[in-house]
Amino acid sequence: MASSRINEDKSNRSAAYRAVLEGKKQSVETFRSFWREEGVKPLDKRGDTVLHFLAVYGNVDAFRLLLQDGLVTIENLKAKNVNGHTALHEAARFGHKDVAEIMLRTEKDLVSERNKLGETPLFVAAACGKKEVFSLLEKYIGDCMMRRNDGCTILHAAVIGGYYSLCWWNMMWDVVALNVSPFQVFALLYQTGLAIGILESYPDLAGKRNEKGKTALHLLAAKPESFRSVSAYTLNDLGRKSLIPLHILRAIIYWCIPVLNKESQPVNSAEEPSNSASIHKLDRSSSVNYILGCPWLKEIDDAKQSHAVALMLAERLIRREDWSHYVHTEDKDHEGSQFGISSEKKSRMPDPLIQATRLGIIEVVQEILSVYPEAAYTIDGKGRNILQIAVQEKKWFLYDYLMTSSTNMEMMLSDIDHEGNSIIHLAARLESPPSTPPGVFQQMMWEVLWFKRVQYDCYPYLWELQNSDGRTAKQVFETKHASLRESAEKTVKELANAALIVSVLIGTVNFAAIFTVPGGFDQTTGEAILLKNRRWEFGLLMFYLASGLFSALFTMGPLLAIVNMRFETEDFYVPLPFYYVTVVIAFFYSAVFTIVAAGQALLVQKVVITDDRLLAVTSFFICCLLALVLMDTSYLMFDYVYYLIRYSLSYRGQES
Repeated sequence: MASSRINEDKSNRSAAYRAVLEGKKQSVETFRSFWREEGVKPLDKRGDTVLHFLAVYGNVDAFRLLLQDGLVTIENLKAKNVNGHTALHEAARFGHKDVAEIMLRTEKDLVSERNKLGETPLFVAAACGKKEVFSLLEKYIGDCMMRRNDGCTILHAAVIGGYYSLCWWNMMWDVVALNVSPFQVFALLYQTGLAIGILESYPDLAGKRNEKGKTALHLLAAKPESFRSVSAYTLNDLGRKSLIPLHILRAIIYWCIPVLNKESQPVNSAEEPSNSASIHKLDRSSSVNYILGCPWLKEIDDAKQSHAVALMLAERLIRREDWSHYVHTEDKDHEGSQFGISSEKKSRMPDPLIQATRLGIIEVVQEILSVYPEAAYTIDGKGRNILQIAVQEKKWFLYDYLMTSSTNMEMMLSDIDHEGNSIIHLAARLESPPSTPPGVFQQMMWEVLWFKRVQYDCYPYLWELQNSDGRTAKQVFETKHASLRESAEKTVKELANAALIVSVLIGTVNFAAIFTVPGGFDQTTGEAILLKNRRWEFGLLMFYLASGLFSALFTMGPLLAIVNMRFETEDFYVPLPFYYVTVVIAFFYSAVFTIVAAGQALLVQKVVITDDRLLAVTSFFICCLLALVLMDTSYLMFDYVYYLIRYSLSYRGQES
């Protein structure tokens, strides 16, 4: 009897679960009868009841019938699973506004129920980016419902979730429910993000801190993927990712797409805070929307709109930030006391400017310095200013921006941190792990260039300054990069030996081809037979073969120089890059001339290729293909040479 009873309970539970999933009116009676027998008895190990599942799957009809029959009490609606979630929490998490509305009509106090983390349904809606449910729930809330146990507010939650602008995949369920046309979908996609909407409705939340002392700005400044300067749509890190031509194409498309969310400043914008500005949306034609409907283009479009709204949110948060927390030792804001934050800990609060500098988010750094110029002189826990941090983290473009736009750079360049390190000592450190071959060679070159770049910007007396360990910047560089230099030396020699073999083979092939020309030679005069009636075609063939031979032989010179080099640190600065670029260019031309010579030989013999135009098209296609391969494999080297020349021409130096 007991076993049959258990099997019957399992069968009823499974039938009720299937009825919830189907959501059909004829299935309502199944879980209605189950509810009469079992009530709020959990259906799974997480403690979810029938009401939880109805809320998760948005079964409005079933909810309405159960409430109309009086089978569901207020206590049933407040039933929680193992995570402390009520059915209203689940409706908020999955964005089912109709279900949430039915429950709130029955019991308004459900909005104050909290899960184990102290999150109200409103907080869950903000954390999951469910804007419609959030708009419904905020009508019933008070200030106490905007925080959870760790002090995070609904604004923190929206920023953590990255809900600045709505992406197409977040809107799909709403589009189906609203039954809108495809072109109306694009109008829905670019409405103002949830985070900005929360900030506009509750501006005081901008200054609220969690138990770690972080505001929403701190969280935003720690999300580099939200800004273009650290995304895959900028050319700053070109060459450090695979498929450079595709990367360039993505960046060009990104640049061409217009920003739909625009911020219009009021007339007296100099006096008004940024939050008083309004956001308006630009319209674009249906044909453009159709083209951007392609998944690959849509991804780029979504990224640009998200970056634009994230920047607007950052600007508004920055203008509401109290910078006295970071530039003064005493903090007059006593809000953190309720979370047990001592004054000593608060004086070391994470600085959003420091965070953005470490991650290289140029947009946030620019906006902070434009609003609070004095913030440029804040330091971290080790006594390092933002210029020193940019150098330590090797943020090239941020360093260039700070050097050209910030005031009193001489003082920032001459600062010494708590460990006695100058900015040159920080440039000498190897923060990132060594690359795998053949990347160690290029990494060593960039490390040397970065060290030289910072060194020549500083006062000469800093060159010999010793830190607390008694080491100069040069000694720190040699110590930190010893293993990297040895790995780079081994890699370069292996590449040079392999390249020597290939260049000898190419030279041998071209040399042999010169003396085995098609048609042979006249036995009497010794002249090539083709010279008599096809002089032009024969001349081109000899030119291609001779050029391929010369390029292959020319490659051997710098390769032999590389093999016999001592591989001191200074060799990675100019000599090795110069030899490497020379070898790459010579290799490229030797390969191109060899391939074109083969095509010309086929044309001379009327084999496969019988038309000059076909040879030209084929040669052009092959050359373009080789150029793309060259770009993808050697771009960083040419980029290095560009920056070497650029920094040499713009060398500013410091007088001693």
